[in-house]
Parts: sequence; C-alpha cells; structure tokens
Amino acid sequence: MINIINLSKYYGTDTIFDNISLKINSGEKVGLVGPNGCGKTTLIKMITGVEEPSKGNIIIEKKLRIGYVPQYIEFDKDLTLLDVILKEYNELSGQLRVLETQMSQVPEAELEKILIEYQVIRDKYDAIDGDTAPARAEKILDSLGLENRGDQFVETLSGGEKNVLALAKALLLKPDLLILDEPGNHLDYKGLAWLEKFLSDYKESVLIVSHNRYLLDRICEKIIAVEGRKTNEFTGNYSYYRMNRLKSLVNQQSDYVSNQKKIKRIEALVKKFREIATVTADPSWGQRLRAMKTRYDHEQKNAVEKPQDFEKKIQMDFQSDKSKADIALQIKSYTKAFDSLKLFEEASADISCGEKVALIGSNGCGKTTLIRDIIQEGSWDNDIIRVGPSLTIGYCSQHQEIFNPSNNIEDEIRSLGSLTRSDAYKIVAPFNFSWEDMEKKTGDLSGGEKNRLQMARLIFLKTNFLILDEPTNHLDILSSEAVEEALADFDGTLLVVSHDRYFLEKTVNRIIEVKDKKLISFDGSFSSWWSSINPLKPKSDGRISTRGSDRRREKTIDKNTDLMKEIKNLELRIGNLENEKSDLESLINDAFTRTEHKKGRDLSVKLEKVNSQLEKLYSKWEKIAG
Repeated sequence: MINIINLSKYYGTDTIFDNISLKINSGEKVGLVGPNGCGKTTLIKMITGVEEPSKGNIIIEKKLRIGYVPQYIEFDKDLTLLDVILKEYNELSGQLRVLETQMSQVPEAELEKILIEYQVIRDKYDAIDGDTAPARAEKILDSLGLENRGDQFVETLSGGEKNVLALAKALLLKPDLLILDEPGNHLDYKGLAWLEKFLSDYKESVLIVSHNRYLLDRICEKIIAVEGRKTNEFTGNYSYYRMNRLKSLVNQQSDYVSNQKKIKRIEALVKKFREIATVTADPSWGQRLRAMKTRYDHEQKNAVEKPQDFEKKIQMDFQSDKSKADIALQIKSYTKAFDSLKLFEEASADISCGEKVALIGSNGCGKTTLIRDIIQEGSWDNDIIRVGPSLTIGYCSQHQEIFNPSNNIEDEIRSLGSLTRSDAYKIVAPFNFSWEDMEKKTGDLSGGEKNRLQMARLIFLKTNFLILDEPTNHLDILSSEAVEEALADFDGTLLVVSHDRYFLEKTVNRIIEVKDKKLISFDGSFSSWWSSINPLKPKSDGRISTRGSDRRREKTIDKNTDLMKEIKNLELRIGNLENEKSDLESLINDAFTRTEHKKGRDLSVKLEKVNSQLEKLYSKWEKIAG
C-alpha cells in the first residue's frame, strides 16, 4: 500500500530521518513507536501529504483512501457533529449541484469542459460512496456511542468525545488505511477498552502511534521503531519488539566488546612488528608488518558498531520521610455540585498511610474536581476532607497549571528553595533536560516536557503523600516505565488518577471508583477490579501476540463453577508472569547500560522462557474463555 524509499527529512540543520525505507502492506496493523520528539508525527504528515520529504520517495498505491485522526484535534465550534462528519460529502455534493446548474445554462461549446470537471468531482463523490454518506454518518455516530446527537454543536463535546468524532469523520471516507496519532488521548478506561475492541475487529489496515502498551500489544502485528534518525521493523506486537530489541542490544554489545579486544590485540602486534622491523635488517619483518597492518585496516573497516540505546530513560527516586500517622486521607459526607450538575453526594472514603490507591471513574465524573479540593482544602482540621497532620502533599496536575508560563525552567526550580543555577540543573538533568533547556519558558514546553518537569519538582520536594493526576499523559513508554519503577520503591502514600491500565497494574493495590456520586472501595489490583466487572477479560489482553478473534465472542459463565475458578487461576498466573517479564526487561536494560553483556544474555534466555510460558497460558485461556 505504501512504499517509502531512501527518505530523508531535514529541518534546517537538524536531521529527523536519514535515508529510511519501509513498507506498509494491505491488511497490516502497524505500531509506530519511539521516544517523544523522534519524528513519528512528522513521518505521518509526510505519508498523508501534509509535509514533503527532503529527499527520497513515498510511493502510495493508486486510489488508496487514507483516514487520518491527528493527535491534536480542532473543530469549528459552530459546526454540529453531522456538519463535521459530512464536510467532504457536503463540499462535493455542493460542487456537483453547481456544475449541474451550469450544464443547463452554458452554450454547447463550453459544455465539454464542464462535463470533464463534473466527472472529476463525481469520481471523488463515488469514492466515498456519496449517495449513502448521510445515512452512514448517522449509523457511524450511533455505533460509536454518539447516537441521536448529530445536531449537537461540537463545542459541547468532551475531549474524549472529540476523539471519537474525529474517528467517525475518518471512517465515513471508507479508508483502506486508518492512521491514528495517539488515539487514546482524553479517553477514559472504558473508552480505551472500546477502542481496543474496535481496532481488533477493524478489517482494513491500521497505522497507529501510541504510548499505550496494552493497545499496541493487542492490536499490532508489526512494529516500526524510530531509533536515531532510522527506522527498524519488527514482526510481532510491542512485547515481542521490546524483547527482541533488548536481546539484540545485549548480543551486539557482547560482539562489540569481543571485536574491540581483537582489534587491540592486532594493534599491539602492529606496534611490536614495527619496533622489530626498525632494528633488524631481516626483510621478512617488513613483510610481516605490512600484512599485519593490512589485517588491522580490514578489522577496523568491518568492526562491529557500538550499540546505541536511542531511548534515554529518565532517572527518578521518590524519597520521602515516613509518616508516623495512621490516616493519610479521610473523606466524610463529601458533596459537590456545579449549578444543577451534582458530581458527589455524601461520598466517603479512607486511605491509610503507605497505601497506593487509584481513583477510577468515567470522564466527567468529578475525579479531578475531588483531587483539587483535597489539594486546596484538605487539612487535619477539615471535617469533610481530612489529611493526616504529618503528611505533606506533592501534586502532579493533569492540566499542568502549577507552572507560571512566563517563567523559564530555571526560575521554576530555583523558586523551590535556595538553589544556584547549577543546583537547579542537577535536579532536572536526570529528566532529559539539557543545560540549554534551562532557558525555555514553561509555556513553550510540550506536554511531555511539562510532566517531566513536574516529576523533577516532586523529587526535590521529597513529599510523603503523592497525588498524581494522569502522570503518564504525554510521556513516552520508557518515561512511563521510569515513573512506575520509582513509585514501586516509594514508601509514602499514593493517590493516582490514570486511565493507563498497564501503569495502574504496576503501581496500585487498591481501587476507589467514582460511581453514582459515591466513592466505592475495592481491595486489590486494577486487573482484579477490572475482572470483577468484566469477568472474561484477563489482566493482559493480548499482550503476548496479536489476537483478533479471541475477544469477539462473549460467554456467560456462572461465577461459582469450576470453569470460572480455572479461568481466575489462569489470569493470576498470567499476571504474575507479566510482572516477571516486565522486571526482566528492566534488568536487561540495566545490564546493557552497565555493559554486563554476559548477564544480559543470561537474562535474555530467561525472558524468552517467560514469553513462551505466557504464550501457552494465553492459548489455554482462549480455549476455555474464548
């Protein structure tokens, strides 16, 4: 469908891509991954024709229909939902009506020109099946959960609903290739579950940019990784890509070290032969020297490249002073309303010191409102929102409003205490900020940069009660994993709002759900809670291999049967192995960083065994619950 040949892209003196080649084939579901700022969105813009390559070619199959849903979505607020979806249809239909009127009015000599123009527009109209477009638009809205809302104005939609609307608009064009740039933005956990199933069932090709590991594992059968101005292709889903990439890095590192030792030995022989040749009249030593120099040049020319880890992982450690209190947070009879909209009514919940809790609920249920009230009003003397007296709160805001947009990074960090510029840099450097970045205005930072800066701030403050509202939003996968690892070692209390199921599974051991204006507690992990409301969905849907048909059928099984017990046991074993797999990936990455290639190879063997076990367990689960 798409063939990219020797493509390069420059912005001034900055090279984004250097001579890359790749293909996207019919029927493939492809994940495009890489750290923030590596050029993923730029590549998509070149494929869709928004930008041109600096060099090389992008060959697109004739009549290929591409549906594109960008990361940042803006609609004219005065348009209705149907206006947005039917924009292309309305434009083409209007042009046809104008040309039809002209055909009945112009002299015969001008008629042929109009007929040619009419045919061009008619071909475009037929390509989107224009005659059925209005009816299909209504049907698409219904199927995507926006039924009977076609006349509603776009400005009234939530961020998640705008994402769904953009998808509906793309689907109306009947695309052969659907391109999605961070489609999970603004979707809650239910919306993400819906998106996963929708894309699993989607019959055409998909190219998806995402930092959502569950989504990439369940949907994708090929990964294109952007690594240091190049792209590498891997067959399989994201988990297989990570395993093979880590294994490849460790093996290349081992080969590189061995090769360097060999080159140094030959170099020493060249030096020794040169010394002998200069003090002896025997011409054979000159011949030996020339032969050894030739061998040395050959080895240098064909030397194993030093492996590079193009994804720089941020470093963090949430140190804190342990609280002597038992109570971290008590919420009693909490009621909150905005005019006629009531979010909470007599809601109550407790969190003990040292607990790690997720606040879960659909978009718009009031999670962020509650978090802000805890931050602004919570105290030991507050009868409704009581915060433990020895606790200090560290807050990471979803909307990142804690920074003054006119301040630069240095200003923000130095405002936290008596710090020099050098002190401030030491705080932000582990979060991939450079010395030059210190001059950047916080208002000019990307979403990911702001979140990294918030994390740096929390590390410095050393608070013992972390309240994090969507902390992994805008972060790439490695940065999200760094946050997970740091929170796993955090001794304090954690209250987190997140729709990232992978992150929640690694981080929390209790769920508080906002439901029917109340706070409902569930003791256990996110997967346990999710299974309790979706009993046939295991913790790690499709994380080992791509599966389309495995979750297209649903069965009703009595929870008390032996079959359900077996399913639960399989889910538990899958969960434990997934955690072991994640730990092994982290250890392999550490071994690579420390150049412990033998340890890395041994860990890679263990990782392959874990993946093999997981594959067998998933297959067994499918036979029972599929």
